[in-house]
Amino acid sequence: MNKPDTLDQLAASLLAVNRYLRYTTFGLESRTITRVQWLLLRHLSTEENQTVGQLAIKLDVQQSTMSQMLDRLEKAGLVVRRTSESDTRVKTVLLTEAGYDVIKQTEQAWKNKLAEPFEQFSPAEKLMLVELLARLVDKLPARDNHT
Repeated sequence: MNKPDTLDQLAASLLAVNRYLRYTTFGLESRTITRVQWLLLRHLSTEENQTVGQLAIKLDVQQSTMSQMLDRLEKAGLVVRRTSESDTRVKTVLLTEAGYDVIKQTEQAWKNKLAEPFEQFSPAEKLMLVELLARLVDKLPARDNHT
């Protein structure tokens, strides 16, 4: 049996961490929002005043699907739609304070879930892990079309 190469091991490890965080945040334990809703909220927190069409393109869904997602998030008080000042035919989407709170709470939940396993490393190992992952992120192609 061949030993997996380091790239396979890295990919498997990153997927396992991602799966763990997704399950504990968006899985059976918690059903506040879905993973796709989280992605939408997270995008809105970094790119304000997006139109429904822009959001649909970003998340690779139909505009009608995005409108339905936004209806649910608006009903939950996490986003609002406003008429564009420059073009009254256009609606832009903004996060509410509650939407920002969901992002903060989710990110804090991720930190809490990773804290115990992370504490198993020595200070030098923690620093090395963080530095190597940061270097890997820096080497990735531009994220314009991938986030």
